[in-house]
Amino acid sequence: MSITAKAFFHPARKPTSTDVEDRFFSDLRTRNSTFKRTASDRFHDLDARCLESFELSGATIGQVLDIGISSGATTLALYERLLACGHMPAVVGTDIAIDGRLVKAYPGVRVLTDEAGHPLQYDVLGRVVRPWGRRADYATGMLAVRALANAWLGGRAQRLVQQGGGDITPVRLISPRLKAASNVQIEKNDIFVDTPAFRHRFDFIRACNILNRGYFDEEALRRAMANIVRYLTGPGAFLLIARSARGCHVGTLFQVSANGRFLDVVDRFCGGSEVEWLMLETPLPEQWAI
Repeated sequence: MSITAKAFFHPARKPTSTDVEDRFFSDLRTRNSTFKRTASDRFHDLDARCLESFELSGATIGQVLDIGISSGATTLALYERLLACGHMPAVVGTDIAIDGRLVKAYPGVRVLTDEAGHPLQYDVLGRVVRPWGRRADYATGMLAVRALANAWLGGRAQRLVQQGGGDITPVRLISPRLKAASNVQIEKNDIFVDTPAFRHRFDFIRACNILNRGYFDEEALRRAMANIVRYLTGPGAFLLIARSARGCHVGTLFQVSANGRFLDVVDRFCGGSEVEWLMLETPLPEQWAI
């Protein structure tokens, strides 16, 4: 059973295990039907291979952008691994779903929502009820319970958030452990909107489980990739694109060529990213060319 949002975000709560944290976030289903499911160190194999490539090239990684961080647990793991290898990184982690609300819908009933009021978790007298259903609900009778909760509690919470009334506490839908990492900054960001403050800033960009053909069409992917390459510092900078598939990580590590004219493929994981060819076709900033 997952912990309630009230208990998880309580300011006096003692740190819980990563297992408890992972279970909490794994039960949160967002508006676009994806889960904030990111096990605390699920990308350890990718991180290790990237660090090997950094060492072989003699690169020093100072500024890092981690895109689509979900709970931010893997962002923290990457930061700690970079530190352990002698880098002094300043990390920016981004996601579209960072801000949430903890709404008191009725006495003894609280609803965790996103910033627009979409329900993520119901807390009924200290018992967690998920807004989303599973196949097993047909056998257990929970189908009717969830439908009632969504209509009664979800609707009320959404109205309260949108109207700005009632007992509402802002929360951040990220790992509380990130508070102790002073050089890790978490920001809400849309990969489809160019962010001028990010341009030519990052030595390493990681985009895992975000640039997938199952999520976006080719036009949208090209738009996101055009933004992302602009965020790299230039020649020598690294970019990792990967996704999780059937128990392994499929991805490609790129590096901007020494002459700044194209991306080199430095490493492939499980055959390489399905969108590698799109990334290789993405134009680089003209000012990088030597």
